Amino acid sequence: MVTRHQILVLGLLLGSSLFLLSCGRKAPPVVPELKVPAAPDRLSALNRGNLVYLSWLKPSKNLSGKPLRDLMEFEIYRRQVHEEEEGSPASLLARVKAIMPENAKVSGDSFEYVDDGEGKGLIYERRYAYFIRAVNYQKEASPPSKEVTVRVYPSPVPPLGLTAIAGDGMVFLSWEPSQLRTDGQPLAKPPRYHLYRGRTPSSHDPKPINPEPILGQSYVDFGLANDVSYYYVARAADNEAPPWHESLDSNEVAAIPTDRTPPSRPRHLGFALGPEGVRLAWDANSESDLLGYFVYRSLYPRVGFVRLHDSPIPLITYIDRTIAPSTTYYYAVSAVDSSPRQNESGLSQEVKVEIP
Repeated sequence: MVTRHQILVLGLLLGSSLFLLSCGRKAPPVVPELKVPAAPDRLSALNRGNLVYLSWLKPSKNLSGKPLRDLMEFEIYRRQVHEEEEGSPASLLARVKAIMPENAKVSGDSFEYVDDGEGKGLIYERRYAYFIRAVNYQKEASPPSKEVTVRVYPSPVPPLGLTAIAGDGMVFLSWEPSQLRTDGQPLAKPPRYHLYRGRTPSSHDPKPINPEPILGQSYVDFGLANDVSYYYVARAADNEAPPWHESLDSNEVAAIPTDRTPPSRPRHLGFALGPEGVRLAWDANSESDLLGYFVYRSLYPRVGFVRLHDSPIPLITYIDRTIAPSTTYYYAVSAVDSSPRQNESGLSQEVKVEIP
């Protein structure tokens, strides 16, 4: 017979066994998420004048591979590089906010910072090395980006007197040649030129609009939208292949291409008399931006034409119901485009209509 005491002892033994078994079971290890930002990418450094222009892409993920959502700023480090030794240790040059920085330009995910040597300019014939870290709001810094080095040496003086003349879908640009380096020495050979365009003042695309370096002092920028503002700067380069060693920016100029080309004159104007008046008809113009036509009338040949309606008509026929008997009229038609200027063609060949 099993006593109550024996049942209690058995229960305690079973509970202890289950506890020991559960304590011995191993769960898979939990890898902590690394919220530290990944390193900035595509760091580059270009020398212009006694300045260095740094550009890079902000990281989009943290070290765990998940989207980076708490990026606060970037830390830029610089050191001098000597010819036969490692050089000076890197020191913090600047901090750049990830959102609305005051000391850098932002275009999408791309950042640009200008190292001006604390306002004094960098030293010519020195080499400088840079790397960048991304920092989150927990003050955790990413691994350093790749390090880039650049030699600072005199570049050409910027082109002078950049001018822009707007046309129909194009802008004609011209400038005075650069002849000196920024240290006052003459250029060894005529420089090449690059033109940069933007849609807002002081903001230009990083890629020049000219597919090849320009050897002269003028260029025509074709294929532009009319009635849109464009902003240009020019730079001179003293080398023959990228990466370009360019000057600083020239003066900035603005231009607004405008459609000033009228449609062709309407052709084959004819007429027919009827009870409703004089019915005019002509061939349709083929311009893609055609808005319509104006009809003119005069009592004299070749002179004194008066428009018969206020707005262009989209049709290629028109009925003049305001005629008087026993009168001779002369008619002509013009074509109008849809540009803001509403460019108007010359008059078509006139037709003479005698009203009985």
